[in-house]
Amino acid sequence: MDYHLLLKFGEEIVPLTPSNLKELTIVQDINKFLPEFRLRVVDVSGALAHLLPFNKDMSKVYIEVAASPQAKQKNSFTFAIFNRRPVGDQSNPSTMYDISGLLDVPGMFSPDYCRAHSSNINSTLESIAASELGVDSSEVSSSLSYKKTLLQPRWSDIQFLKWAKENLIGSSSEYGYKCFVKRQNMKSVFIFKSLPELISQPVSYSFIVDSKGRQDHFPVFNYEMFDYYKMYGIFASKKQRYSYFDYDTSEFMSSEESAQDYLSLAKYWLIDKDDEEGSNTLTELGRSNEFTSDFSGKVKSSFSNRLMNLAKMWVTTIGLPNVTPGMVVKVFFPQGISSGNLGSYQYSGYWLVERVAHNIGDAFMTKLLLTRNGLDTDKNTSLLKSEKTRTNV
Repeated sequence: MDYHLLLKFGEEIVPLTPSNLKELTIVQDINKFLPEFRLRVVDVSGALAHLLPFNKDMSKVYIEVAASPQAKQKNSFTFAIFNRRPVGDQSNPSTMYDISGLLDVPGMFSPDYCRAHSSNINSTLESIAASELGVDSSEVSSSLSYKKTLLQPRWSDIQFLKWAKENLIGSSSEYGYKCFVKRQNMKSVFIFKSLPELISQPVSYSFIVDSKGRQDHFPVFNYEMFDYYKMYGIFASKKQRYSYFDYDTSEFMSSEESAQDYLSLAKYWLIDKDDEEGSNTLTELGRSNEFTSDFSGKVKSSFSNRLMNLAKMWVTTIGLPNVTPGMVVKVFFPQGISSGNLGSYQYSGYWLVERVAHNIGDAFMTKLLLTRNGLDTDKNTSLLKSEKTRTNV
């Protein structure tokens, strides 16, 4: 193996070679709270399935990985096993050992709490992450540094955090919060940030669609582009209408959000300029109260996630153990670099990392699912030009 891999069940080191390692996939996703893994390994001797007793000492899997045996950049994961599938038949009782699980977080199975949090919102989230989830550090949005009483009505911490990311709005109307735990540089980091904050970050990695890479650009061996242009064109995306019941006035209130008020990673929304002004209306928001007077947090979260999913691209590159969801990366196509017309290649430019999938076997490869709201081009187009992009805000 030309990469570094250490795998342990409990304290037992599992010897692995490319011939007996059929699959090792580690996935981190911006829309999933915890990283997950799947391991399939040849087990002809039955050591894993039959000889090593499975108990609490064996229910944890430690994985350490790096691009090469000498690499200083490493990452590690400790997973709790949730599924085991020894596979065999009568002639060979165990030929394959198949397991999967989630990152082992101490507070994963926290009790259901019935309580109120009355401090600054970011302090509340940081406190839960540190004392109950047991992460190494937190990155919580500064836009939530205002005081608000949040109720946790007999929910686990993860249920409460899921509700919070879907409903909160920042002090300056920040929206679209993402909440997840990532592993980076062998540490667990709790993330709770808005889409505008994520989009505005410095570029973490640059890639070029080339098998060798160039200077500080990592290679992209292949890519697959797909978008939802037609579907969103049918349902309209320029605006999002919504309505709710106002408790104080006993009336149904209606309002709308415009795509042009949202921050974009691309120069053009994947929306036609002559797209219909209407859209599917959000109607099941409930009734207003002292906390959600106009449901702006929930509406902005729903609409911003819809807009950020307009265009996606899978890219395959070399093993990058510390690339994580929520990073901003930049992709170049070599034809644009050589011709000096970068804008002619519509998938060049900034992308947000939505999912990271490490595939480890004969080689260590990383697949990234990149997402953004549209495309970049210097050609004439009927698409709606973005009024707020990360390059002009």
